[in-house]
Amino acid sequence: MLLCLPVLCAYSVFLLGFWLARDDLHLSLSWDVAMAAGCGAFFFLLMLFTLTGRPLPLPFFDGKFFLSLHRWIAALFIGCLTFHIGLIIFTDPQTLYDLWPSGAIAMQTGAVAAVLAVVTGGLAFRRVWRRFYATSGIFRISHAMLAVAVLAGSAVHLVGTQVHLVQSWQRELCVGVAVTAALLPSAERWLLARSAVHPGRKRRRDMSPMAAVLAGIMLCMIVSETAAFLFWRR
Repeated sequence: MLLCLPVLCAYSVFLLGFWLARDDLHLSLSWDVAMAAGCGAFFFLLMLFTLTGRPLPLPFFDGKFFLSLHRWIAALFIGCLTFHIGLIIFTDPQTLYDLWPSGAIAMQTGAVAAVLAVVTGGLAFRRVWRRFYATSGIFRISHAMLAVAVLAGSAVHLVGTQVHLVQSWQRELCVGVAVTAALLPSAERWLLARSAVHPGRKRRRDMSPMAAVLAGIMLCMIVSETAAFLFWRR
């Protein structure tokens, strides 16, 4: 539960930094909700690069907990992404024209990133990656490369569409956050290898069910904060 407060604070900063008011884009409530779902998807994507499934010093749980939490966050990311795309198409069907060769590059990049996200998640299932990859090491490298491609495509989509990232400092912030997130797993691995070891302490086992509870709490907090933010904006 210690992760909930930092996540809530990070999402508050994320909303204020990545969502600038534009009166010409208040098409409808469903449009704002779709945009909020897209922002939520990008936030969960950033979280996947922070909580990579490796055991952290806090909470002092076993590796299954962190791996399960990573999977649940991935599910939230895919869910928000699907909701974002579906509601956008429902609200403005003309968005589909952007997928044609003459459409906006930023929208096409976002579509490619969405497809890669689904492929990355599908290949992560144990039965699937064991069939396609010779070793777990090759799978991890491939998974990391696909994840970085999804992150890069999502950042290009956000910056290029300029729906809410209308200021230059916002676009620079988005690129900086994406680059930092891409480097976080390597930095995390380096720090964990040099962190203090407690030979007398044992990690709490059988905590993986708690990951689902924690992911549910995170989702409720983020949805509530987003609803309050949209109500305040309107």
